[in-house]
Amino acid sequence: MSKSRTQKEELLKKYKDLIESKSGYLLVNSDKIDTATVTGLKIQLKDVDANFTVVKNSIFKVALQETDQPLQVQEFDGPTAIISFEEDPTAPAKLVKKMQKETELLEPRSGVYEGEFLSAERVMQLAEIPSREVLLSRLVGTMNAPLTGFMNAVTGNVRGLTVVLKGIAESKS
Repeated sequence: MSKSRTQKEELLKKYKDLIESKSGYLLVNSDKIDTATVTGLKIQLKDVDANFTVVKNSIFKVALQETDQPLQVQEFDGPTAIISFEEDPTAPAKLVKKMQKETELLEPRSGVYEGEFLSAERVMQLAEIPSREVLLSRLVGTMNAPLTGFMNAVTGNVRGLTVVLKGIAESKS
Protein backbone atom coordinates (compact mmCIF):
# COMPACT_ATOMS: atom_id res chain seq x y z
CA MET A 1 0.00 0.00 0.00
CA SER A 2 1.46 3.35 -1.00
CA LYS A 3 1.79 6.15 1.48
CA SER A 4 -0.09 9.43 1.25
CA ARG A 5 1.73 12.71 0.81
CA THR A 6 1.32 13.65 4.48
CA GLN A 7 2.66 10.26 5.59
CA LYS A 8 5.68 10.73 3.33
CA GLU A 9 6.29 14.24 4.70
CA GLU A 10 6.09 12.94 8.27
CA LEU A 11 8.48 10.11 7.41
CA LEU A 12 10.89 12.58 5.75
CA LYS A 13 10.79 14.79 8.85
CA LYS A 14 11.43 11.73 11.08
CA TYR A 15 14.43 10.68 8.96
CA LYS A 16 15.89 14.19 8.94
CA ASP A 17 15.54 14.43 12.72
CA LEU A 18 17.18 11.03 13.08
CA ILE A 19 20.13 12.04 10.90
CA GLU A 20 20.64 15.45 12.51
CA SER A 21 20.15 14.43 16.15
CA LYS A 22 22.60 11.51 16.17
CA SER A 23 26.38 11.68 15.88
CA GLY A 24 26.37 8.93 13.27
CA TYR A 25 24.64 6.03 11.64
CA LEU A 26 25.39 2.79 9.83
CA LEU A 27 23.45 1.56 6.80
CA VAL A 28 22.94 -2.20 6.64
CA ASN A 29 21.33 -4.54 4.15
CA SER A 30 18.11 -5.83 5.69
CA ASP A 31 16.59 -8.02 2.99
CA LYS A 32 17.48 -11.43 4.47
CA ILE A 33 17.04 -10.69 8.17
CA ASP A 34 14.11 -12.28 10.02
CA THR A 35 11.93 -10.86 12.79
CA ALA A 36 13.51 -12.85 15.63
CA THR A 37 16.99 -11.68 14.65
CA VAL A 38 15.85 -8.07 14.35
CA THR A 39 14.23 -8.21 17.78
CA GLY A 40 17.38 -9.60 19.37
CA LEU A 41 19.52 -7.03 17.59
CA LYS A 42 17.26 -4.17 18.72
CA ILE A 43 17.58 -5.29 22.34
CA GLN A 44 21.38 -5.47 22.09
CA LEU A 45 21.54 -2.10 20.31
CA LYS A 46 19.39 -0.45 22.99
CA ASP A 47 21.97 -1.56 25.57
CA VAL A 48 24.66 0.44 23.71
CA ASP A 49 22.43 3.51 23.07
CA ALA A 50 21.76 2.73 19.41
CA ASN A 51 18.57 2.20 17.41
CA PHE A 52 17.62 -0.01 14.46
CA THR A 53 15.14 1.36 11.92
CA VAL A 54 14.12 -0.03 8.54
CA VAL A 55 13.88 2.88 6.10
CA LYS A 56 12.02 3.61 2.90
CA ASN A 57 14.89 4.19 0.45
CA SER A 58 13.36 6.91 -1.73
CA ILE A 59 12.35 9.07 1.22
CA PHE A 60 15.58 8.38 3.12
CA LYS A 61 17.66 9.44 0.11
CA VAL A 62 15.76 12.75 0.01
CA ALA A 63 16.46 13.20 3.74
CA LEU A 64 20.17 12.51 3.12
CA GLN A 65 20.29 15.12 0.35
CA GLU A 66 18.43 17.75 2.37
CA THR A 67 20.73 17.30 5.38
CA ASP A 68 23.91 17.60 3.26
CA GLN A 69 25.22 14.11 3.97
CA PRO A 70 28.22 12.76 2.01
CA LEU A 71 27.28 11.80 -1.55
CA GLN A 72 28.74 8.29 -1.28
CA VAL A 73 26.28 7.33 1.44
CA GLN A 74 23.35 8.24 -0.82
CA GLU A 75 24.15 5.43 -3.26
CA PHE A 76 22.38 2.25 -2.15
CA ASP A 77 19.65 -0.05 -3.41
CA GLY A 78 17.50 -2.77 -1.92
CA PRO A 79 16.00 -3.12 1.55
CA THR A 80 17.94 -0.94 3.95
CA ALA A 81 18.03 -0.41 7.69
CA ILE A 82 19.77 2.33 9.62
CA ILE A 83 21.52 1.85 12.94
CA SER A 84 21.84 5.27 14.56
CA PHE A 85 24.00 5.93 17.62
CA GLU A 86 24.80 8.76 19.99
CA GLU A 87 28.48 8.58 20.88
CA ASP A 88 30.45 5.37 20.47
CA PRO A 89 30.43 4.00 16.90
CA THR A 90 32.42 0.91 17.83
CA ALA A 91 29.69 -0.80 19.87
CA PRO A 92 27.07 -0.89 17.07
CA ALA A 93 29.76 -1.88 14.55
CA LYS A 94 30.79 -4.78 16.82
CA LEU A 95 27.18 -5.95 17.04
CA VAL A 96 26.82 -5.80 13.24
CA LYS A 97 30.03 -7.79 12.81
CA LYS A 98 28.95 -10.33 15.44
CA MET A 99 25.54 -10.70 13.79
CA GLN A 100 27.17 -11.07 10.38
CA LYS A 101 29.44 -13.86 11.65
CA GLU A 102 26.63 -15.69 13.45
CA THR A 103 23.85 -15.50 10.88
CA GLU A 104 25.38 -14.05 7.69
CA LEU A 105 22.14 -12.09 7.30
CA LEU A 106 23.28 -8.57 8.08
CA GLU A 107 25.72 -6.83 5.74
CA PRO A 108 27.08 -3.34 6.40
CA ARG A 109 26.82 -1.00 3.43
CA SER A 110 28.23 2.29 4.62
CA GLY A 111 27.85 4.85 7.35
CA VAL A 112 28.53 8.36 8.54
CA TYR A 113 30.21 9.42 11.76
CA GLU A 114 30.44 13.12 12.61
CA GLY A 115 29.94 14.07 8.96
CA GLU A 116 32.60 11.69 7.60
CA PHE A 117 31.71 8.91 5.17
CA LEU A 118 32.48 5.34 6.25
CA SER A 119 32.68 2.59 3.67
CA ALA A 120 31.62 -0.97 4.52
CA GLU A 121 35.28 -1.84 5.11
CA ARG A 122 35.73 1.08 7.52
CA VAL A 123 32.60 0.04 9.40
CA MET A 124 34.13 -3.40 9.90
CA GLN A 125 37.41 -1.77 10.99
CA LEU A 126 35.45 0.14 13.65
CA ALA A 127 34.43 -3.21 15.07
CA GLU A 128 38.11 -4.03 15.72
CA ILE A 129 38.69 -0.93 17.87
CA PRO A 130 38.41 -1.57 21.62
CA SER A 131 35.56 0.18 23.43
CA ARG A 132 35.99 3.57 25.06
CA GLU A 133 36.18 2.03 28.55
CA VAL A 134 38.95 -0.37 27.51
CA LEU A 135 40.95 2.45 25.90
CA LEU A 136 40.58 4.61 29.01
CA SER A 137 41.70 1.78 31.29
CA ARG A 138 44.75 1.21 29.07
CA LEU A 139 45.54 4.93 29.25
CA VAL A 140 45.30 4.94 33.05
CA GLY A 141 47.49 1.83 33.23
CA THR A 142 50.08 3.46 30.98
CA MET A 143 50.06 6.64 33.07
CA ASN A 144 50.34 4.59 36.28
CA ALA A 145 53.30 2.44 35.13
CA PRO A 146 56.06 5.06 35.62
CA LEU A 147 54.80 5.90 39.13
CA THR A 148 54.68 2.23 40.09
CA GLY A 149 58.20 1.69 38.76
CA PHE A 150 59.48 4.74 40.64
CA MET A 151 57.89 3.61 43.90
CA ASN A 152 59.38 0.11 43.49
CA ALA A 153 62.83 1.64 42.92
CA VAL A 154 62.54 3.92 45.95
CA THR A 155 61.25 1.26 48.32
CA GLY A 156 63.43 -1.53 46.91
CA ASN A 157 66.53 -0.52 48.91
CA VAL A 158 64.55 -0.17 52.12
CA ARG A 159 62.97 -3.59 51.54
CA GLY A 160 66.40 -5.12 50.86
CA LEU A 161 67.80 -3.60 54.05
CA THR A 162 64.82 -4.92 56.03
CA VAL A 163 65.34 -8.45 54.67
CA VAL A 164 69.07 -8.37 55.56
CA LEU A 165 68.39 -7.07 59.08
CA LYS A 166 65.70 -9.71 59.59
CA GLY A 167 68.14 -12.42 58.43
CA ILE A 168 70.81 -11.20 60.85
CA ALA A 169 68.31 -11.10 63.73
CA GLU A 170 67.17 -14.67 62.99
CA SER A 171 70.73 -15.98 62.76
CA LYS A 172 71.66 -14.49 66.17
CA SER A 173 68.65 -15.96 67.92
